[in-house]
Amino acid sequence: MDIDLEKIEVAGNGSDEAARFYPEQFPGTNGETNLAEHTTAQRLLQSLPVTTQTHEKVSVGRRIKKELNEKVFWKVRLWMVVVAIFLIILAVIFISLALCSVIHEDVDEKYDQSSFKVPRSFNGSFLLPNRNVTSELYSPSSNRSQMLAAELREKLSDLYRASPALGRYFSDAEIYPFRNGSATAHFRLKFLMPAEHGQLEKFTLSREVVYNVFRQFLYDHETDEQGLTYIDPTSLSMV
Repeated sequence: MDIDLEKIEVAGNGSDEAARFYPEQFPGTNGETNLAEHTTAQRLLQSLPVTTQTHEKVSVGRRIKKELNEKVFWKVRLWMVVVAIFLIILAVIFISLALCSVIHEDVDEKYDQSSFKVPRSFNGSFLLPNRNVTSELYSPSSNRSQMLAAELREKLSDLYRASPALGRYFSDAEIYPFRNGSATAHFRLKFLMPAEHGQLEKFTLSREVVYNVFRQFLYDHETDEQGLTYIDPTSLSMV
């Protein structure tokens, strides 16, 4: 009987190849051995970088510690020099901030209001378009007229006291009795200036500045056009 040796060799080689790709079907073959060896190699490769990296970190830490403990001169070590430089920088920063706060102190905010004795007044008027014209409104002794006058006086006083430019000079506001059969309110603003007021009359306490502060307040805050104390900005006049 003739035996085909080539077929036997091919079959044998096929079994080895199958064992490599399907080790679970061929226990005890080279496929199982190769898989175990491959897994072990992977574990070794994964463990090597971690160990090396840890060793490098420890070496760097030791080298830095050693360098910091080196003597610069006499008994002074390097870490002492670093700490001293850091403290000097902090001290310079704090000193600079302190000097800046003193240098930029607003000297103009320091004033003695009791020395403001020179009077300066402005008269003007404005319209209350939503206020009903009644006989009670024109009677200075009526509760309604007095309450309205007090409310308007408070409004004028608050707006000028809140002004950064005019607040320190403002003294009082006065509302005159209503007249002429209309809801037009007449007022008087009183300011006090220091004896040495210089150019205050021409600039800070000029008619233009006092008038514009009032008008700007009306445009910014008088938003309720239906309110009984609404002041029409276009009706404002001042002399």
